[in-house]
Amino acid sequence: MAAQTADPATPRDKPAPPAAAAPAAAATAGEQNKDEQPPRPADTAAAGGSKDGDKDAPAAAEEDEADVGPAGTGSVVDMDVFGQLLEIDDDESHEFSKTLAFDYIAQADVTFNEIEEALAAKDLDALSRKGHFLKGSSAALGLQRVQHSCEAMQHFGKRRDARGEGPEVAEDEALNRCRVLLVRLKKEQAEAKEWLEAFYKDSASA
Repeated sequence: MAAQTADPATPRDKPAPPAAAAPAAAATAGEQNKDEQPPRPADTAAAGGSKDGDKDAPAAAEEDEADVGPAGTGSVVDMDVFGQLLEIDDDESHEFSKTLAFDYIAQADVTFNEIEEALAAKDLDALSRKGHFLKGSSAALGLQRVQHSCEAMQHFGKRRDARGEGPEVAEDEALNRCRVLLVRLKKEQAEAKEWLEAFYKDSASA
């Protein structure tokens, strides 16, 4: 039987080049990475807080740093005081008390501008006077949070603490307290204004 000869056109078996395994490995890695999604914003916020953070946090930090005292803890309006004002009204339209309320709102806007001017001029006496003035106006309507902060402003203008006690502080410290307190006071005034406008709107539609 004749011996078989190798076909010269057929190349001998050669080992596969090492590089051939690389695409397969890369493909395997790619398959694994498909399930690895980038963290969602909500996950990032949960893990380390949102990018912007709590908008009230800087203001709270400034309040702690400036030692402006705690905010008022009562409701926006003391209904015992406000109720006595409503008793003066002649009818259900509440025209008398409504006039007082909206005059106060306009008056407060002017006073806030004057407080900012006093801050720019570093006029502590004016800040104390404006705080005292707005304290009385807000108290007449039972706006107890505004009243509380205005009283603190009055004391800061005298270089005292929020209760009017303690040794006098430096002028810069007193001005910084007034500046930080004004941020909180504007927020409280906005809440009071919203409450008053809603009350008289509902009364008119009743």
